[in-house]
Amino acid sequence: MLRKRMKALALILALGLWPAGARAAPGLAPAPVRATSGGGWVDRSGFGELVYRSMLEGYLVGTGAGIALVDPLAGSSVVRVGLGGVLGISAGLALPLLLSRGEVRSGDVALMGAAHGLGMMNGMFIPLTVQLLPCSPGSPPGTCVVFASVDQVRFNVLMSVGLSLAAGGLAVYFGPGLSLSPGQAEALGSAAFWGGVAGFLLGNAISPVDGTPSLSLGAMVAMADAAVVSALLLRDFFEMDRSRIWFIDLAVVVGGATGLALAYFINPSLTNHTGVSIAILGGSAAGWVVGYSATGGLDGYKQSAPPERAAVHLGSPTIRPLASMTRGERAVGVQVDVLQGRF
Repeated sequence: MLRKRMKALALILALGLWPAGARAAPGLAPAPVRATSGGGWVDRSGFGELVYRSMLEGYLVGTGAGIALVDPLAGSSVVRVGLGGVLGISAGLALPLLLSRGEVRSGDVALMGAAHGLGMMNGMFIPLTVQLLPCSPGSPPGTCVVFASVDQVRFNVLMSVGLSLAAGGLAVYFGPGLSLSPGQAEALGSAAFWGGVAGFLLGNAISPVDGTPSLSLGAMVAMADAAVVSALLLRDFFEMDRSRIWFIDLAVVVGGATGLALAYFINPSLTNHTGVSIAILGGSAAGWVVGYSATGGLDGYKQSAPPERAAVHLGSPTIRPLASMTRGERAVGVQVDVLQGRF
């Protein structure tokens, strides 16, 4: 009798330690759950995109610097501006290769690209808006001229280049602390672009851009900046795959084109600037809603997130010892759990 009890005790201990030993083995360790947002974001595959965006920024900065510094009356001005772009591409390729330690977070790279674009837009259109303030439907001839002088062009381009570099540098410095996912960072760039488009159309709806250009340009800059701030505050809402952002952008384009087609169908002359702007805005808004509603399945990466509360699923079988008392006799067996869940 004592021997049977010792065998049962040994079987219970062996079966009880088996799952723990299997989980401790290096080859059988369970894969860690992949976090989907915040500081736990694990995407480190952005190095290729970093090189591409850095080269693009280098080209724009080099070309802009050439325009701002080269004498437009010189015979070699076009060649020198082109060489500025080439030098910028070379610098944009060299910097990531020399300074980066390897792979980087895609969210940080997308944030850097959005910051570059937003800085370039602010640097170009804020001075231009101020320069066009005298323009109005009753302005004297010669007072409403876009880029009235070479110095004005140089100043605007230099401001655009400088703010683009500054904004990109701030994004590189503060981006890792924000821990944005690629979708959240992509949403910032998308919000800046569509916010600017919406601001321009709203300004044009109030007063035509050819009559009061400063209104449309000022509204464009203001709404682009406000949209970026809003997207940053609502970043948990934009926790989605980047491909979903791209499809939503496509849906907005199709919706805006549909609104323009409807406006043309109603009035082929398109003389009513208010109606045309409202039609494009309405079509774009409808396209955004349809695109957002139809692309929920693109967030497939969230399938690896922790299971929801009260979710039941099939997991790897877990073997446990089972002891029971039946009619005064102790019985020892093996229990295999196949169905697992959280309650």
